Amino acid sequence: MTKNPINLTTMTISLIDNKPDGIRICHVEGESLTTVVVPRELLSEAKQLPDIPKRGIYYLLDEEHGVIGRVYAGQTTQGLARLDAHKSKKDFWNKAVMFLDNESNMDRDVLDALEADAISYVRTHGSYETDNLETPQPYVSPYKEQAVKRLHKKILFRMAVLGYGLDRTDSEVSAGHALFSTRKNGIVANGRYDESTGRFTVLAGSQIDLSHPASNNIGATEERRRLFGEGTGVVTLQDDVAFTSPSSAAVFVLGGSQNGWKEWVNSSGQTLDYAYRSNGANQV
Repeated sequence: MTKNPINLTTMTISLIDNKPDGIRICHVEGESLTTVVVPRELLSEAKQLPDIPKRGIYYLLDEEHGVIGRVYAGQTTQGLARLDAHKSKKDFWNKAVMFLDNESNMDRDVLDALEADAISYVRTHGSYETDNLETPQPYVSPYKEQAVKRLHKKILFRMAVLGYGLDRTDSEVSAGHALFSTRKNGIVANGRYDESTGRFTVLAGSQIDLSHPASNNIGATEERRRLFGEGTGVVTLQDDVAFTSPSSAAVFVLGGSQNGWKEWVNSSGQTLDYAYRSNGANQV
């Protein structure tokens, strides 16, 4: 009896400074594409890495425990330096995943078409929000079209292997976990949701990031002022504080503009949205 051959793909993952949750560089045997995973807080260190290609596409992720709450896809000809602008202008992301190559393997036509495929995909797949409002429509030579499709498929494969599957849906997630947390941008905070009242309580011992103001949220702004005055930096909450919504609680902790239904995650990796609502059908 003839056995079917085993189809293998070999991916190597290099951990910078031996940190499993730090910067990672990934290669697939026989492919020139370089994948770089960059936690937001380690961008400066990542930019110092040598011999990293500069052309490719990237995803900015709001990701916790393998659950993606928000995605932005784009292209770069600057390599890791492209993330500087996003760090100053986009607050939501905590990880960037970049797929880079040199110009001979990824010319302008391929780059534009690959970005369009990536944006189209995140706008039509998965249980997450996206900052990409429109899909570009670049011209792609019919001689390169299939090559672009194959490259996009390889990128989706790598994202899934790394735990960031962009087609994941969470219709199977069930409720029943009362303790939720956020670890965005290195801030660690815990809270509990009361389904009967819709209130969310941030628990004592949580970290609060006062370096980012609470954007357009009166409740979060007032609580920050009441508890911390004109304080700055990262502080520790001394007593439980209840809010009228999960988003107000998330803004209180992290500053900026936050979707608490996506930001608060339980120990099973389930967002508050998927644990308590029907695929986010209702709005905050």
